Amino acid sequence: MRHAPTIRPQAGRRPLAAAVAVAVIAAVPVAAVDVADVAAAVRQNDQYAAEAARNDVMSAYSSIDRPGRLFLTQSGSSASHESRRVPKGAVPSPWKVSVTFSLDGPDVSAADVSGASGMVGIRIDLHAVDTSKTAGLTPVVAFTIPSRVGDDVTADDGVIVSAGNTSTLVAAVGKPGEDLIFSTYVTAKRFSMSSLAIAAVDGDADQSLSDLTKRASMLVDGLTNVGSQRNRKLIAQLEKLRDNEKALAERTIAERSKEHDQAFDSYINAYVGSYTTHLSGSIGNSTQLPAILGTASELNGDTPVAKAVAELANAVNDVSAAYRHIGAAGAVDEVIRTIEQRGTSGLMSELTKRVGEEGQRGSKDYSAGQSQLSAAMIPYSMDFTDSYTARLKELGATSGNASEYESQAIADVRAGMKGNAKLKAAYDKVSAAMTTLADASEHTGQASAFHQIVVRFADQLDSDDETSDTEGADDSSVLDSLRSASAGQSLCAKAEKARAKAQRKAERAQAKNTSDTLTSLVDDKNAISMDDVMSYAGGLRPSFGAAADTTSKNVAKVGGVDSMKKNDSAASQKNSASLAVSLPIAGYGLAKTGFTPDNGDLVDETVDLAAAAEILDDAMQAGLSVSSGRTSAGPQYLLSVPVL
Repeated sequence: MRHAPTIRPQAGRRPLAAAVAVAVIAAVPVAAVDVADVAAAVRQNDQYAAEAARNDVMSAYSSIDRPGRLFLTQSGSSASHESRRVPKGAVPSPWKVSVTFSLDGPDVSAADVSGASGMVGIRIDLHAVDTSKTAGLTPVVAFTIPSRVGDDVTADDGVIVSAGNTSTLVAAVGKPGEDLIFSTYVTAKRFSMSSLAIAAVDGDADQSLSDLTKRASMLVDGLTNVGSQRNRKLIAQLEKLRDNEKALAERTIAERSKEHDQAFDSYINAYVGSYTTHLSGSIGNSTQLPAILGTASELNGDTPVAKAVAELANAVNDVSAAYRHIGAAGAVDEVIRTIEQRGTSGLMSELTKRVGEEGQRGSKDYSAGQSQLSAAMIPYSMDFTDSYTARLKELGATSGNASEYESQAIADVRAGMKGNAKLKAAYDKVSAAMTTLADASEHTGQASAFHQIVVRFADQLDSDDETSDTEGADDSSVLDSLRSASAGQSLCAKAEKARAKAQRKAERAQAKNTSDTLTSLVDDKNAISMDDVMSYAGGLRPSFGAAADTTSKNVAKVGGVDSMKKNDSAASQKNSASLAVSLPIAGYGLAKTGFTPDNGDLVDETVDLAAAAEILDDAMQAGLSVSSGRTSAGPQYLLSVPVL
């Protein structure tokens, strides 16, 4: 019998198989693998690694475990045209960054701690995974926590904690060649923190770090028009607008908070007063069902309760709308920092997109706040009448003479609220709902401010957008590819671009009619209807059953709503329509679909590195002293690493 010949791999196939394996490891696409292409890619990566070993390395991570492209610079260099770029993933990072969070004790994920309130613990671990590259380097880690999150910040011994006007700086330095591990704690309200600014330097470490941060802060200059005379003038104008919004916020919030407190007390007085008139029989320690149903029957019509509810609804809207000034001030400040860091390149399209994002979030969150307030007001009102009824009994009142004790009983309940756990808990939920409404209004204010900046300063922003890809961009190959991509725009893209240009032209003409350059960027009037601020139906029906329907025909309506619907509601709809026009839901990611040339990702990374450099500079000014390591020919590092 003849045996089939043994089939052995061809000599030429073995290099191909090895090449495929290398391609997989190096994350090179394997489809239609060509040995020569793979070999060239391997040689290119080897070249990148060699360059990274001879230069200092900077990288803005996209997440805690995802380094971005590398920016390679040498000591003494100052601008981006003196840097070399390495694609992300081509050269592995010798560092592993780990951050562990805790919330009121137990460990939680970054997603769970973001925006949470309570005692937040932050444990940072900077670990060298390739000691051959990091031996002798002194590690430094710094970050900031916004002051609005909390100023009660503590950290391990030896860690710098420095409170500033808007944020608290936390910075730590390790020993040369060793890992850096430390913990920080903050009593937080809606927790957030900056990205980590990480550096590893050698030799005269203080001088090395200063030189490294200087280079990082100037990487963006060659890509944008940072520092131009036009930008300095624009920033000066924006600073005036920001300061004006801050002043308006302080004054308007104070005035309207006082008015809201008065309206809230007036509502309770009217609510309890109506309840008192409906008391019958003996008075016990909790709310009388017939009496509260009698009060429910007065929620419509021309009654003191109905008027008080309507006035409170307006006060809620008004004080919430005042917080739009805070959002506007923050938005302007954000634009100022962006221009200072990266100029106005691509800013027009970015702000237009932010208008839509912040506007949608503000509208959604305000609606959620309304529901939250509705759900909180019902139990608070009921708990108040519980305490009020019990106090009437203590005072010896009867249903016949309860009105004589009404004022004293109300005052006593208010005075004893801190000691009344149930009533205080209910009131805290009302306050939390008001905070939600205020936060939502801040987003609405941001949307309005971004839009107004686009409209009022369209000339400055437009001119920079038109020339940004020819003014000092340091990488012609990037721009050539972007122009090439945009040259083949579809008819849809061209139509959208023409529409946007026409809209900006019309808005620009309208903006020129505004003589006062310090006109507020937001409308802080009551532009959002809140018909169901109490939503008694949602609370009374489940609580009292069908009796509520027979006692109050239209218990679903808030007092005065019927009369308001024909007038104020129509005005509200008009205002809402106007708001929709003035805050266009724009963007939809158009800037990323090739409609306009944009080197935004590249600019964003250099901006992140500049922000990290600024944090490290602040740490040095706060007294951070870096131990000297040994001088080596290897790279130093500066990294920006987001953790939330």
